[in-house]
Amino acid sequence: MTVKKYRALAALLLAAAAGVYGQEDLPLVNSRTISLEGVENLSLSYGSDDLVLRKGEPGELFIREYMERDRPRYYADVTRSGDTVQIRRGRRPLLPWLRRARAEIYLPPSFRGNLRIVNSSGKIQGETEILNCETIDIYVSSGSVFLSRLSAGTVSIRVSSGDLDIRGLEGNSFVSVSSGKLHIGEMTGPEHRLKSSSGRTRIGLLRGSSSIETSSGSVGIEKARGRMEAHTSSGSIRVEDFSGEGSFEMSSGRVTLGLRELAGDLRFTLSSGTAELNLPAEIPFNLDAVTRSGKVLINEGGVEALRVSGDSTVLRPFGPPPGTAPPPARTIQARLNSGTVIINRR
Repeated sequence: MTVKKYRALAALLLAAAAGVYGQEDLPLVNSRTISLEGVENLSLSYGSDDLVLRKGEPGELFIREYMERDRPRYYADVTRSGDTVQIRRGRRPLLPWLRRARAEIYLPPSFRGNLRIVNSSGKIQGETEILNCETIDIYVSSGSVFLSRLSAGTVSIRVSSGDLDIRGLEGNSFVSVSSGKLHIGEMTGPEHRLKSSSGRTRIGLLRGSSSIETSSGSVGIEKARGRMEAHTSSGSIRVEDFSGEGSFEMSSGRVTLGLRELAGDLRFTLSSGTAELNLPAEIPFNLDAVTRSGKVLINEGGVEALRVSGDSTVLRPFGPPPGTAPPPARTIQARLNSGTVIINRR
């Protein structure tokens, strides 16, 4: 056997011998308890390892590390400086099939400071609620994030690619996903900013003032309450049940709103694309439309009631007959260079 063939065979044997353990069957190699008394800033960084967050005991953080290979140099590096604790993943073997590892972090529910979690890849799984922190900052360049309920004064979550699934999020929030899938059960708080470059985004309940930006892909919201500002260069934004006010700027793509209540004015500015608004016929409004190109359509009960196209301007009310009720207090404004605005009154 030649040296080249021998080396290839040896590599195959090593690969077959390694990876004895599945990710969930890795042996426990390190346990450590860290006091969080007086700690205001807590940082967790585990690279490409899987990270599981669980409920811990008051005042203490507990670490369990599971690895393919047991070496002290692979254990977590824990440093404390004043009111700041940083926990970093230790070194890892050079051979990729020996690097499999996961960490379980037991967070005390009494922690009220600033929490930062950074993973380059791998999976972050939260099996406990993280509540009442000052700030929560989570960054993952790839991989997946599955979290329970989070609450903080400010929550920032950034995922470059992969999946992000959060059961509930409370507080001022910034959520950014470059690609992949994003699902949030509930977002509640004063202000929210959501940025999706591509992929698919789904939100159950969005409550508060929100700003949504999408380059492509789709954003679907079951229920939204409050003010909404949306900017889309392509892709789609769809809100099934909307009560509030807002403004929508579109370079292209499609925005669809199912309106339950008009709490303020709605403004649509289109370079191209389509905006569609579905609302009960009982909701009165003033239409303020200016078209350079494109068109505005008003349908009542499935029948076209108004068409504005070309270089046109129109200002007129829609609602109960004049004299039978006060004039509409809210305005739907449309400014179109191109594209289409459709308003369906049912």
